[in-house]
Amino acid sequence: MTESHEIFTVDNIRYIRIPELLQAGLNHVFTTVDIDMRPETPKFNQRFAENLEKIYQAMEIEPSQFYFMEQEHSDWVSIVDEKELGRKYPFGHRAMGIDALVTSKRYFALCSTVADCAPVLLFDPVQKVQANIHSGWKGTLAKISSKAVKNMVMCYQTDPADIIAGIGPHIERENYEIQDDVIELFYGGFANYEEIIFKDENGKSTLDLRKAIVSSLVKSGVQKENIYYVGLSTFAENELLHSYRRDGENYGANSAVSSMMLPGEIIEDPEEDESET
Repeated sequence: MTESHEIFTVDNIRYIRIPELLQAGLNHVFTTVDIDMRPETPKFNQRFAENLEKIYQAMEIEPSQFYFMEQEHSDWVSIVDEKELGRKYPFGHRAMGIDALVTSKRYFALCSTVADCAPVLLFDPVQKVQANIHSGWKGTLAKISSKAVKNMVMCYQTDPADIIAGIGPHIERENYEIQDDVIELFYGGFANYEEIIFKDENGKSTLDLRKAIVSSLVKSGVQKENIYYVGLSTFAENELLHSYRRDGENYGANSAVSSMMLPGEIIEDPEEDESET
């Protein structure tokens, strides 16, 4: 497991990415406070569409389809290899009640939105499959990242040892206090809970989301040396990242947008986009 990230700016908007994940073949960005990707706000369709165009410019792509999620803190994973799944929006389609998307379509873009939860990206450079996951404490407890790996294995014959994983900005352990009810759940859900739950001398307990996610991925066969993470806390980085715990009800949302389209790549043959696997 390696900390790795770079911050780059396009048209005065800052984005974050993991260089090793891009080099492996998964184009992606984690957005910052310079863009609000929170769903269900006034003028949502217009704002979201405008922000997506800015993100596409930063990624240097024009995907043929965009999928995002109505996230429910669940462990549900959806395969999106068709263009017309879920609820239709002017800028793409939304998978309802889902917290992880998986596709083998090169020209599709996937998106998760977060405000302290962890965005997790998985990429199989051999079978050419990607997953985009929203993992809060409930999804992490339910091991949603592991379930995404299982879907990649079952549907695309992915070897977990080939997967490159990237964990985006989320609330770090120092800022993530939890109560006894959540502690008990993690005690029951993770044999290595002592590496995940911490209690200080004042009795304050905190949760290490990243370690819990990594633990699940490694148990699923992902190699620890193939896991990268962005070591920036949404809560602490008030000038860079949105945070629900810090900002309250008026919070904004960060996002993770990913595509197997490389920067500058163009869809030259629409029929290829329809037929490729």
